[in-house]
Amino acid sequence: MKKLTIVLFLFFTLSAKAQQCDILYVPDQHSLVGSYNFKQVGLYVGGYYITTLPQPYIYTTPISIMNRLGLTYVNKDNTYSIMCGAFLQSYYDHVDMTPDVWVKFYPIRMITKDKKSLDFSLGVNYSNGFRYGVGLSIPY
Repeated sequence: MKKLTIVLFLFFTLSAKAQQCDILYVPDQHSLVGSYNFKQVGLYVGGYYITTLPQPYIYTTPISIMNRLGLTYVNKDNTYSIMCGAFLQSYYDHVDMTPDVWVKFYPIRMITKDKKSLDFSLGVNYSNGFRYGVGLSIPY
């Protein structure tokens, strides 16, 4: 149920009235980051991608799966995006937040100068070290 809930929450961006929706996979953390932008400003949320459940199954809250939350800005040409927010590390009795900064590039839009084209995205993240992400960007 948790896996279904977090996947639906991440793909909620596809049903929102947005200018652009992105989904990134971060292999170092086995997590997905979904973002949507209305005009030039938007939100992003990330969660761990879980393929197996612990045995025996122990219920935990969805906050233990969610690991990122913040705001995103896209330039007018839709060629890059900057995301700033918090990286969430949940423990049994508290949640630690550390700064989370992303810079995403859209290579096909940079080359073709077409703001409305389907593109893949390359993201670089800094939050307790550098990480990268690869994903898909869908404009509206």
